Amino acid sequence: MNRSVTLFTLACMFAALIAAGAVFSLPLPPPLPPVTLAVFFGILAGLVLGPWWAGLSVLSYLLLGSLGLPVFANASGGLGHFAGPTGGFLLGYLPLAMVAGFLADRRKWTFARSLAGGLAGVAALYLVGLPWFRAAMDARVDGQLSIWSALAMMAPYLAGDAVKAVLAAALVRALKPLLANRLPAPARPNRRQA
Repeated sequence: MNRSVTLFTLACMFAALIAAGAVFSLPLPPPLPPVTLAVFFGILAGLVLGPWWAGLSVLSYLLLGSLGLPVFANASGGLGHFAGPTGGFLLGYLPLAMVAGFLADRRKWTFARSLAGGLAGVAALYLVGLPWFRAAMDARVDGQLSIWSALAMMAPYLAGDAVKAVLAAALVRALKPLLANRLPAPARPNRRQA
């Protein structure tokens, strides 16, 4: 099968996996977001597909959700989710997957590089999502919610997302033989010597 067709098919599959990971969630009392596996599948998309195809996968997921399909947490959808406290985390899936894909070494599929990519992706997710969460919570409660208070509220999620990065890196390492045979990384460009 053509490499581009394979990558497109996998990008569609990862969009579906991100949606499934979000839909089957553990709800928590508002305003806390539910616990999902969407972050795990976003990291995994970046590690397996690379930045551009993983970005396409996440954009597809976000587009489907914004059109109202029930692919966000708790089987919900619609543009209103982007205005709420978790809207920044939804948008943060894009840098999550792309940063993970940029830093992972798809030519060797090593655990260390995959872990570094996954953790950097989680950091990118929180750089987008945390300020948005703080601003949305600030609008709901009287007084100012500091970024440190918002971080304290999200600390259990951050720890869980770091564990998801470790698990995604371990899965990529375990699947290395299959990935190397079925989805070889693009060859490095030849450099002409002067």
